[in-house]
Amino acid sequence: MGKSFKRAWCFTLLSLVLSFGISLEEAERKALAGFYEIKNQVLEVRKKEIEGKEKFSSFLPTINFEASYNFAREQSFSFGFPPLVTPQEFIFIKDRFPKYTLTLSQNLFSLPAIREYRLARIEEESARELLEEKRMKTLFEVRSAYINALKAKASVEILESQLEMINAHLRDVKSMYEEGLVTFKDLLETQVKAHEVQEKLTKARASYRKALDYLSYLVGEKVEIVEEIEDGSVKILETDQEVLVRKLKNRPLLRSLAKNLEGASQMVSLAKSYFYPQIVLEAFFQRTEESDLFPKDRFMVTFALRWNIFSGLKRFRLVQKAGVGKLQVAETVRDVEKRLMLELKSVLEDIKTAEERIRLARKQLETAREQLKVAKERYSQGIGTNTEVLSAQSQLTYARQNLKMSTYDLKLFQYKLKEVIGDE
Repeated sequence: MGKSFKRAWCFTLLSLVLSFGISLEEAERKALAGFYEIKNQVLEVRKKEIEGKEKFSSFLPTINFEASYNFAREQSFSFGFPPLVTPQEFIFIKDRFPKYTLTLSQNLFSLPAIREYRLARIEEESARELLEEKRMKTLFEVRSAYINALKAKASVEILESQLEMINAHLRDVKSMYEEGLVTFKDLLETQVKAHEVQEKLTKARASYRKALDYLSYLVGEKVEIVEEIEDGSVKILETDQEVLVRKLKNRPLLRSLAKNLEGASQMVSLAKSYFYPQIVLEAFFQRTEESDLFPKDRFMVTFALRWNIFSGLKRFRLVQKAGVGKLQVAETVRDVEKRLMLELKSVLEDIKTAEERIRLARKQLETAREQLKVAKERYSQGIGTNTEVLSAQSQLTYARQNLKMSTYDLKLFQYKLKEVIGDE
């Protein structure tokens, strides 16, 4: 058992040396640069920029050119007073002729176009705020995955330490059994405990690999090792709840929702703008060879007022629908604000609980160490049982794991607080 454990431990160390390790800061940087959700949101921002430019094009003139070659039935008439005057033939339309047309149209006043452009700009600003929210969400996701990997790694190391203790104790028990100092039951009991811990260790290693796989997915490359996070690396500058609430209200998610609410109001204004007239300037130039009787060049400039007086109740329904949409967005904003406030209170409570758990876990670890020391002494003197030693080892393992997990939980809750208040 001892030799096989040493071989496994050496193999583990060798694999760790040859594997790729990553720090939390590096994992964050790689995820922000390559995670697909952030890339998609960057593309969404770009799309909104293009939509804004598309809406701005409605303020620019529209110019069309058409060149055609036409075939028609020739139309003409003769005019004259014979026999004094020879009759003259006048052609209205030739049987074939070219024609060139140039038109220009410019909106001088179009309230819907103004509203649509303003709405596109609001949507672009909302998408930018949402990009910041995605970045912050990704950071927490990476931090959470990283800490979960550290917790899984710590479980493996603690169980390996427990297995090493049991194997050392097993060697002592074998020696004492051979000398006739202990019964076979103690030897068998220790071997069973070693198998039990080995089984837990196998599951812990599988959980560690799964945690690393998920972290690799977020980072975008294979991760085999996670480095320890330094104590005090999570900097929370403010702990006063009122200050945290003010920070929370400036979170990118709420800024994005505020833009959505502004956009909903703009949708109402857009629906109402369809009731207003539009003023258009149009220019027309044409050159045609269809007749020698009329001028070949024609042009015209037009100022037009276009006003849709009635088109059923469609525009009224658009205004109603936009109003309902605005109410929906307003309710969403209120709901998100309330949920974030609950989340803030919850994470502050979690931080307090984790700090208390760490304090108690340290005391528990001291007690477990002392208990194991006493159990070993009693067993070596023949006044204690093997069960007491194994139980004390399990208690020490639990105490170590409890302290380690509580420490990692505190870091995770601190990172969660940064996410809730919108602080990267």
